[in-house]
Amino acid sequence: MFALVDCNSFFASCEKVFRPDLEGQPVAVLSNNDGCVVARSPEAKRLVKMQATLFSIKDLVARGELHVFSSNPVLYKDMSRRVIQTLQHFSPEVEQYSIDEAFLGLQGFVNRDLTDYGQQIRTTVQQWTGIPVSVGIAKTKTLAKLAAQVAKRNPNMKGVLDFETVEDIDAGLAAIDIGEVWGVGKNLRAKLYALGIKQVLDVNAPLMTLCVHQRSIHLIPF
Repeated sequence: MFALVDCNSFFASCEKVFRPDLEGQPVAVLSNNDGCVVARSPEAKRLVKMQATLFSIKDLVARGELHVFSSNPVLYKDMSRRVIQTLQHFSPEVEQYSIDEAFLGLQGFVNRDLTDYGQQIRTTVQQWTGIPVSVGIAKTKTLAKLAAQVAKRNPNMKGVLDFETVEDIDAGLAAIDIGEVWGVGKNLRAKLYALGIKQVLDVNAPLMTLCVHQRSIHLIPF
């Protein structure tokens, strides 16, 4: 079993840690040259699009409806380190996948309620670092990433989804675009769309993952 811990709106969340007065406020982080938006808090996603130029959002900023920050890589790396150190208290196997994502090996946790364990991870990371996270749990890393995406989008899941405890995994994947599957890039997504495969569930059960070899598309079990 694996857990994928994904920091929510990571760059914006890092900025909010040191500006508690901005809790619940729309926050956007700009690219290194302050040219465009590269990260948004959930509140900001309703106001601005990714890659929006600073010029195009200047009126929102001037009215105080949007708070913007220049990119701060040193801060983000430090906060990422703090998150990883926290996760090491929950598993001896922590694999950092990106600055805001990490896999945890959960082999041997056979008698644990993994949904409850995921909630413990969320609560502890929030308390120790100030960073909100979503947790996806499944038998494979690919499914764990998808579970984390579903958990992040569904408030009723409270940030955690264990695919082993969901009666119908298909329901959890119903709205997931095939392009969001780990390893499916723009070119492969276009090829799959041409084949009529637009969502994860368009791939015949049992759940399959996608693999490209030489110019062919193969379907192999997750």
